[in-house]
Amino acid sequence: MIGPAWDLSNPDKPVAKFDPNAIRVIPFSVVDLLESMGTTYASHQVIAAAPLECVSSQQADGVIAIRMKLVASPTFIEGSKYPFTVRVVGADGQQDDRTLWLQVKSR
Repeated sequence: MIGPAWDLSNPDKPVAKFDPNAIRVIPFSVVDLLESMGTTYASHQVIAAAPLECVSSQQADGVIAIRMKLVASPTFIEGSKYPFTVRVVGADGQQDDRTLWLQVKSR
């Protein structure tokens, strides 16, 4: 995660507030992760279940830019936290999953 939007007080459950009408780009740095794995970047996958949807994602210079939005159905619950997972695959075949959370803001 990059930026002040993230609440990292619980490192096992990083969360950012998310407006119900937002289509937001979430930058996710993989530099430290890949370094700890002792490999370089090969690919990634963003795994999200409704009501979250990954519109697109792309990696450049060690940062994955993930475009997320809420889908119309099923209906989201304001104040709820919804997870999505970023699966990073190294050039040597190692993979690591990191789960992040978006909390839908109350209007």
